[in-house]
Amino acid sequence: MIIWFAPNQKEMTMAARLIFVSTLYVLCLASCTTEREPTVAAGGSGESRQVTVLNLMADGQPIVAAGSNGRDFAVAFAAVLQEDTLVFDAVQGAFPVVMRDEKGNEWDVFGKAVSGPDAGAALEPVVSGRGFWFVFGALYPGVEIWGQGMEAIALATDTVPGWAVAAQGLAQGMELDEIPSLDNPEFVTYQVLGNAPEAIFYLQESDRVVAVKVNGEVKLYPIPVLNWHEVINDEVGGVPVAIMYAPLTGTTRVYERPDGVEFGVSGIIYNNNLLAFDRLTESFWLQWEGRCVFGSRVGEQLSPVPYVVVSFSTWLQVDSQPQIVSGVQENGFPYGDYPFGDYPENQNITYPLMYLDTRLPAKEEVFMAGQSREGLILPKSAW
Repeated sequence: MIIWFAPNQKEMTMAARLIFVSTLYVLCLASCTTEREPTVAAGGSGESRQVTVLNLMADGQPIVAAGSNGRDFAVAFAAVLQEDTLVFDAVQGAFPVVMRDEKGNEWDVFGKAVSGPDAGAALEPVVSGRGFWFVFGALYPGVEIWGQGMEAIALATDTVPGWAVAAQGLAQGMELDEIPSLDNPEFVTYQVLGNAPEAIFYLQESDRVVAVKVNGEVKLYPIPVLNWHEVINDEVGGVPVAIMYAPLTGTTRVYERPDGVEFGVSGIIYNNNLLAFDRLTESFWLQWEGRCVFGSRVGEQLSPVPYVVVSFSTWLQVDSQPQIVSGVQENGFPYGDYPFGDYPENQNITYPLMYLDTRLPAKEEVFMAGQSREGLILPKSAW
């Protein structure tokens, strides 16, 4: 069993925690198989602003994935509506509408049918999103990479009493709540000119935002804010939600907050992925899966909320005056500053990994659909 503790964490300031540079802790053993042939709908690749739609299988179910490197987004949904499996094509030049099925329905990036015979219907979200390759390779050793297939990997793992995950991937980097969540944040209506009280708006157009849509209401949660808090507790469309971002793994997820309970940052990570905790029972939840892995709620699953991570510039083409988290909060954090140095560019992995898969560079950004070895990894070249 390996549980790694960073020294003197109570003495660390918020700025100090940002320089995470360290040794790789890896358990490498060897060798699982399967192949699938995806259906690719018209789209583009590279940095094209064209949308690509892929009809695929992940976790044993048909899914549809849509993305664009030029527009800087990628999403995935179950490809089933009212027990019918649908096949999708790309829709160009109509963002946030990005795909059309054979029945004539047109769908947006939140999985909502905006027109057609099933207008108003919603596709079921699947566990999916972008992140650094190393975390998916560690969470699901041997997972299929699009165009490459799976690898057979067998790992020896230890257990810790009360935990639903292997001991080798656990590490403590901070104390409970040492990284403060942002609760009920202040919002501003963005305007190109005059964002008072912010004379210079804190976001660049290339910065990513998490657009969350519930019951017709859309709010934007910028990654530069989440870099400092990792968890934002808010309400969208009358529904309590938690926006969770793990800077060490580059992954984003959004969940409903059951009974309005608030979430915080536990300071413990699993394969470098955030473990959030709920403030009611102090149970720990794995960010990527929304699954409780420690505490009285072990095995429970959070309900996902429709969202898309996209560049600020892309979203401004949809809504030039969006509701966005203000850069001026009571905590005074410098959201215009990036706190992690060259972490995304270097190949250092801060805390232990159960397994380091070298099929792709450790910090190559990929899109994953699924939460098992039967999931699917889509490199940027897929779009």
